[in-house]
Order: sequence, then C-alpha cells, then structure tokens
Amino acid sequence: MNRVYNNEGIIMACIVRILKERDMDIALLYLVSTILIDRQLSTGLHGCMDFKQLSSRIKNQGLISRKLDSFGPYFINAMIILTQSKIIAVSEGVLRLIDLSFPSGKLSSRRLGRIINNADHLLDMCKDLSTEEIYNDLNVLL
Repeated sequence: MNRVYNNEGIIMACIVRILKERDMDIALLYLVSTILIDRQLSTGLHGCMDFKQLSSRIKNQGLISRKLDSFGPYFINAMIILTQSKIIAVSEGVLRLIDLSFPSGKLSSRRLGRIINNADHLLDMCKDLSTEEIYNDLNVLL
C-alpha cells in the first residue's frame, strides 16, 4: 500500500470526524489532526485528564515540531481534496463541514478506529482552550 495515499485518506477521515463535532480554525485542526494521526504523539493521550498533562508528555518526547513538518504536506493535500470535493468549506480561517454524507461508520481500519476513539478525548481536553494557548503549551510557534 502506498503510505502517501493512506496518510492523506486517514487525514481526510480525521478532518471530517473532527469537523462533525465542531467548526475549527485551520491552525488548531492541523495540530489536533497531527496529534491524532501520529502513533507516538497519540499514545500520550492515554491516561491524561487534561491538556496540561498531555502537553507535558508531548514536550518530553521532543517530536511535535518534526511531526508537524512531516504531516504538513499530507494535511494540505487532504484539505485541498476535501475543499475541491465540496465536503468542507473555509471561511475567514475557520473550517466547517458542509457535506454530511461522508462515511462515519466502521471503515475497516484499525488505525482509523484508534484515531476516532482518541478524537473525542482530545477535543474534550481542548474545548476550553484557544488555539494560541494550545500552541504555547506545546512550545510551537503559531
């Protein structure tokens, strides 16, 4: 299997899953999807009660900047495909889901199942934080 297309497909499904829960600015969606997609970063979610605890674990790994760099092209390609397919729309830097027909059930992917399970937990931890606060907590320049 070509991992490039697999990553883009997984990121597209992740983006749609997140946007089904709430509209989100591009910078936060990029960070959240990177944490969810990457196995090393997402393992930090287990047992975390709040974002401070998660950010401490991620900072200790020292991987977040490299992971953002490596997943950036896949994220951009996924955004372009979803926008051109009229599944998402961008307005003033905020993304929203406009086509609710995108599959939401079991897609026969253990990786995607893990991402979906972690998405709710991560979104719940981030719900009261601004994008700037999240980036600052992770020591990532916005």
